[in-house]
Parts: sequence; structure tokens; C-alpha cells
Amino acid sequence: MSRHLDDHELASAAAGIPLEPERLAHLEECVSCRRSVNLFLDHVENRRRAMEEETPDWDAHLEKVLDRLPYSSAAPLAVRRRWLSPLLAAAATITLAVGTGMVVHMSGPAPVPTPRPEIEIEEILAQAESLLAEDGIPDFDVLDNITDDDLTALFGAQNS
Repeated sequence: MSRHLDDHELASAAAGIPLEPERLAHLEECVSCRRSVNLFLDHVENRRRAMEEETPDWDAHLEKVLDRLPYSSAAPLAVRRRWLSPLLAAAATITLAVGTGMVVHMSGPAPVPTPRPEIEIEEILAQAESLLAEDGIPDFDVLDNITDDDLTALFGAQNS
């Protein structure tokens, strides 16, 4: 006959962790080991229930504390809790809508410029010559007296 299961093996069996085949065969045959596993499971379940009973009811404690506070201090806390979430949700919705509208408006298609009628280059040059022939460009009278020799002396041979 093989030896009984040790504490580690009993805990493993109770937790559903597979045992070695010979240890599992012993557990199936041995009444004492099966009883130990069942006692262990009962102990775990009793401890779990006790822990649940020991867990404080935080809502009840909060109510007791709020009841002890003056009404003016406790009321805003309760009121703030009621309107804070909907207010934040509304603010987020408005922000999202405005932001989306701005992005759509800003990234929309660029306005297409209206096409201008084409003007021939000769016509543009003729208009410029007639403008210069009349009075010249105001305040540019000095340029009328500049010669090519002056430009060469001023800028060197690079303009030639």
C-alpha cells in the first residue's frame, strides 16, 4: 500500500490540479485522503463565506457618515454626484461635435478660383510701354538716366 497524500498533494487535488497517475489512483482508493480533500474544500468554502460576511458595506458606512454631517455639507455632495456625470457627458459631446465640425470645415475642398480671361503677352507689353511712355513710373525718374555702362560698373560683368 502506498503512502497517503501530503498537504501539497491534498491542496492540488482540491484545486483540481492534476496529480501523478499513481497518486491519483491512491486518492481514488483511499477513504482517508478523499476525506481530507473534502475537509479542505469545506474549510476553503467556510473561509470564503466568512470573508464575505466580514467585508464592510461601504455604502452603509457612507450613509452613516453623511447623516452625521450638517445638511448643508452633505447635500452638495449628493447633488454633485447626480449632475456631474451628465454634465461631463454633455460637455464631451459638444466638444466632439464642434471639433468635428471645425475639422470638416477646415479640411473641405479649397475654393476653385474663377478663371480669368487669357491676355496675350503682346497686349500686356503694349500696355506697359504705353504706361512708361506717358509719365513713367512715379519716383523712378532716376532709372531713366542709367545707362548700360553704369549697370556694368555697378554690378560687374555678370549682367552682360
